[in-house]
Amino acid sequence: MKKIVMRKQLIGSLFAFAMAGQLWGQGLYEKYERMLTLPEGYVCYRVDGKIKVDGKLNEADWQKAQSTSSFVDISGEGFAKPCYDTSAKMLWDDNYLYVGAVLQEDDIKAKLSQRDTIIYYDNDFEVFLDPDGDGQNYFEIETNAKGVIFDLMLDKPYRSGGNFMIQWDCPGLQLAIHREGTLNKSKDKDKQWSVEMAIPHKALTVNFSNPAQAGNCWRINFSRVQWLKPGQREENWVWMPTGRIDMHMPDRWGFLYLSDKVVGTGTDSFKYPYNMAAYKLLWAMFYAQLDNYAKEKNYIRSKENFFLTEAELKDLPAGAEILVEATQRTFCMSVSVPEEKVRYVVDHNGRFTREAITPRQVKNWVWMRINKEKGDAYYKKYFALMKECGISGVMFEGYDEATYRMCKEAGLEAHYWKWTMNRREVRETHPDWFAVNRKGESCYDKPAYVDYYRFLCPNHEGVAEYLAADYLKEANLPYVDGVHLDYVRFPDVVLPVSLWKNYGIEQTSELPEYDYCYCEVCRKMFKEQTGKDPLELKYPMEDQSWINFRLDAITRVVNKITQTIKADGKRISAAVFPGPSMARKMVRQDWGQWSLDAYFPMIYNGFYYEGPEWIGRSVKESVQTINGRAKIYAGLMFPDIKKTFEQALDEAFNNGASGVSFFDGPDEEYLHKFKAYLDKRGFEVAK
Repeated sequence: MKKIVMRKQLIGSLFAFAMAGQLWGQGLYEKYERMLTLPEGYVCYRVDGKIKVDGKLNEADWQKAQSTSSFVDISGEGFAKPCYDTSAKMLWDDNYLYVGAVLQEDDIKAKLSQRDTIIYYDNDFEVFLDPDGDGQNYFEIETNAKGVIFDLMLDKPYRSGGNFMIQWDCPGLQLAIHREGTLNKSKDKDKQWSVEMAIPHKALTVNFSNPAQAGNCWRINFSRVQWLKPGQREENWVWMPTGRIDMHMPDRWGFLYLSDKVVGTGTDSFKYPYNMAAYKLLWAMFYAQLDNYAKEKNYIRSKENFFLTEAELKDLPAGAEILVEATQRTFCMSVSVPEEKVRYVVDHNGRFTREAITPRQVKNWVWMRINKEKGDAYYKKYFALMKECGISGVMFEGYDEATYRMCKEAGLEAHYWKWTMNRREVRETHPDWFAVNRKGESCYDKPAYVDYYRFLCPNHEGVAEYLAADYLKEANLPYVDGVHLDYVRFPDVVLPVSLWKNYGIEQTSELPEYDYCYCEVCRKMFKEQTGKDPLELKYPMEDQSWINFRLDAITRVVNKITQTIKADGKRISAAVFPGPSMARKMVRQDWGQWSLDAYFPMIYNGFYYEGPEWIGRSVKESVQTINGRAKIYAGLMFPDIKKTFEQALDEAFNNGASGVSFFDGPDEEYLHKFKAYLDKRGFEVAK
């Protein structure tokens, strides 16, 4: 009832305001420490015999039932220990929840006699019940040492503008008081008084849903209001401290677990029904929202504006996602728990729910070279293992019908992985097709870096058509699901830094011998477009027209191949450089402008002397660039991530990758680790 708690609320609000001023700038866990302690849990067993509600609590079942911990000050640790002991017990059967409480007191008093009077003006005992645990439509039953009842229902807590319904009388409630002492006789010394209640489950049923089912967890709390001296404020002693003088915080109440065991015949260990790290963070953010609204008359609109610290995030379940939606007057926040396949949700009314989430679907891949010497038995076993451990498909370099067939029989996709612009097979037939560097050297007879770097010029007539026809032919081979492009670019104008030592170079600037294509065809085309000869550019590495000319040339080739493959109903993907900003700079590859089905950025962090965090940054840029037009599968060099395997996977998946693709691995041990990781994250491998 609102009047009932006005004084309590006022004191609590002043306390909270003062604390907020003192703790400004602290992390949420420190700022709201008192409201974030771990709630108590109680295992409630079935009765064996019949309970007579007389207040004496002398049945054998009550003797076997475990008492709660002694009540403490409502504000929690650091506040004075109550001068009188109070504890409670609970039992249940198919019809009732039984509550018994013992309140030590040397002067038992009670003046109020009319039902639904504001009972806490007397010393009283109060029960708060939220059977479905959503923090809404909960119940309160109070009594004094005379056994006068005050019962009400609330639609939501007062902090969220809740209303009380005093007209609700708990139908079928049985309540009795037993006093070991005299009532209202202060000259003698009393010992204690006890309360016994039988609360019908039907009275607590909302939306025709019976809450009394074995295995269910309710939220419950108990309060004892004690007036120690006339003229002083009342004491508030509780089972589960809320952290401020306010009992109407259902998220702070204890958990009541309904065991199917009969009291005294065995025990159940209490287990929290939620991931308490996710639960704690969600409520910390809830309190921050209330404080922000009280100060700014507005709610926090984004996760970033909570400035969550490592201390607040480190214990969250793997893959947890925090979402914040807010307007000036409402909010809804959630923390996902992938292992449970749910998200915890709380809104501005303090309504807490668990919502099922569709498992995140992922696809994972392996780049593989075919080794016929290993034999059919090896491949059958290995493909079956990959399928079992969450691999979806294989990118095969080359083609062998039997190997592709075994891959498909294991339930994996089989894609033909073939180089695109790097094509030494046309040296005899089309020597003029090869790219030329700024020094006038052709890949035909003087390739960059290594002998196999025989790159074609994308602007030569016939190149795009040749490549499109070649990929179409491969796409229609038996058991091929799609084609996978690679080397879709110019030679590296800048190598990954770890490779510089291999060639005795330092590419701190663009060197002429690695800068392509200055063939006659490209020079003529560029001059027709811009009036400039690229060989005469003073700073070709800074000329945006010249850079874009080459980016667009590769894109036109890709478009031709893509149109041809998709017209035939096949899928097309590509291994691309990480970025894509790095791809544009390092190899003249603007893959963010392509129209493929999937992209596999080769985020080989060891090549760049980077840690696993770099994987996340690269994936994030890739996902943002593609913006949902296609899938991003993070290409990972297995030897580079072996020591940080889970962290590397987290970086990929947490930044939006639709899956990962492994190069040079993983071995059997790490395939099983990969499966365990997928299971832990609650991912579902797409068919």
